[in-house]
Amino acid sequence: MTAASMINNDMDSSADEEIAGCLDLSSPKSFFLFAGAGSGKTRSLVKALDHVRRTFGETLRFRGQRVGVITYTNAACDEINRRLEFDSTVEVSTIHSFAWSLISGLNHDIREWLRTNLAAEIEELKALEAKGRSGTKASAERISKIASKGKRLAENGGEKVDHGSGGIVPLRAA
Repeated sequence: MTAASMINNDMDSSADEEIAGCLDLSSPKSFFLFAGAGSGKTRSLVKALDHVRRTFGETLRFRGQRVGVITYTNAACDEINRRLEFDSTVEVSTIHSFAWSLISGLNHDIREWLRTNLAAEIEELKALEAKGRSGTKASAERISKIASKGKRLAENGGEKVDHGSGGIVPLRAA
């Protein structure tokens, strides 16, 4: 360890202690760690997570709980997991994978809402088109939107829009 890194670690110790204070299970507090590249954010986070594992790890495991860490990149997830030796009490994920994990059981409901919503929007656009003048810029935009939404609807197992007759044809399972 170099003298510079020892000084740097000493400089960070008050911040690390403050972070550790936020991680008390009886009165946890959120915190935001903001610093430039290479300043030791990941080191401070891993140090804080080590504190949680040492102090509360047994309690967390007994309760079947885990600590959630959300990062921006897969590379950061991999690095944090590596430094924590892939400890199962810490769940590290990107914001996207975390969000997907929350809605993963709702795929059917989301698709059904999407199909219903797209069909309603198509009908609304068709009604506007029927009232409007054909051959105008507005008409061309409505027709384009009908086609686009019809394609999305068909891609999501909904109804296929028949642009020729203006009707909607239900898709049948093959």
